[in-house]
Amino acid sequence: MWRALGYAVGAGRRLPAFFASLAALACSEPPRDVLLITVDTLRADHLSSYGFELATSPNIDALAAHSALFERAVAASSSTAPSHASILTSLYPRQHSIGYRNGDTRLEGAVTLAELLRARGYATAAFVGNAVLRRRIGLDRGFDTYDDELPEPEASRPLVFERRARQTTERALAWLARAEEPFFLWVHYQDPHGPYDPPDGYADTFAPERDPDEPPLPRLESSLATGGIPAYQALPGLTRASEYRARYADEIRYADHWIGELLASPRLRDAIVVFTADHGESLGEGGHYFMHGTTTLPPEAHVPLLVRAPGVAPARIATTVSHVDIAPTILELAGVPAPSGMRGVALGPGLRGEAPLAERVVYCDMGAEASAYGEGALLRAGSSDSAWLLWEGGGVAPAEGAGSAVRDRLAGALASYVQTTVPMVAAEPARPVEIDRLRALGYVE
Repeated sequence: MWRALGYAVGAGRRLPAFFASLAALACSEPPRDVLLITVDTLRADHLSSYGFELATSPNIDALAAHSALFERAVAASSSTAPSHASILTSLYPRQHSIGYRNGDTRLEGAVTLAELLRARGYATAAFVGNAVLRRRIGLDRGFDTYDDELPEPEASRPLVFERRARQTTERALAWLARAEEPFFLWVHYQDPHGPYDPPDGYADTFAPERDPDEPPLPRLESSLATGGIPAYQALPGLTRASEYRARYADEIRYADHWIGELLASPRLRDAIVVFTADHGESLGEGGHYFMHGTTTLPPEAHVPLLVRAPGVAPARIATTVSHVDIAPTILELAGVPAPSGMRGVALGPGLRGEAPLAERVVYCDMGAEASAYGEGALLRAGSSDSAWLLWEGGGVAPAEGAGSAVRDRLAGALASYVQTTVPMVAAEPARPVEIDRLRALGYVE
């Protein structure tokens, strides 16, 4: 029987009330299990289902074939911590206390998706593979199990610990095998975050482009400089951009295999499944090689978003959507009321054909720069090269002289958004070894 009934009996309800609750539940739909998958540093345009020419993602593509696929999903930030906070709270970075920082602030004062589902009797668990997501930043709230153990040091950098896709999947499946229903399971895959070093059997799956005139890139000591390979990304013997792009594709293929193993669990057959990434990755655009958290343009802001659920027909949808839509969408599909204050919209009614999915303005924010996206365009403000651009396919084009009404709408929305800022809350001070790990990951200088 559903976990909610166990809570009712445990609370000492009188028997008549208990049997009345039992009768009501028997006449209603059982709660839906929920799986949320987030992949670190995954560009939408590097999945075959989003048009990539290499076979990087057969298992994700199989999920996409049975899902609503959003072609224009925008990350709330181009960094890990703020994006995941936005996914779990339906608040943009300037509206939650993690803000745009990446590992040294903490979520306070905002209700999370896990808290809302646990209050409805869901068993809740999270398995994360990135040091930035460890419980010190507050994303563990609402989870009965929050597994942030990072057991594997990199061979060349013993201070950097992570958890690869295989280990993450095995732990998630072990929890799933004994989980009560209904359950909410969040699984975060660190692959394909750099350095692009997939395990044996996946390295060199995709050969780099062969261009004898391709120049080597310099190795940069700073992880935030441009025009070369950041120190934390540099791999022995690899100096050309094409070699790193091929390794990035290898990493996606490795993660895809273990995502497929997770999705093959019979316990997920009828579950609500939402798949996304926290942000993308610059692969040379604008001189930014193999990094993120540097811009709010599509290479780092355009993410995949797939929704598979009972009553949701497979479709490709061009409407602009955001990370902040994920929590209200999951709640609506699960039949759980969303609290007031969430900034996203529930996509379920539109996916079921009950209401049109309206085009609106959404935001990607990294503090020093923010972009408003909508109606096939974006307006970026705050950087040295702020721009009004058309978002076409996987790239952007100058929009001078075009769509002034759209530009005005984006400008007004962006100006209003940046004025509403919640104070950030500092996390507990990181130990020196944790700071060294964040530095090695490229998150701090």
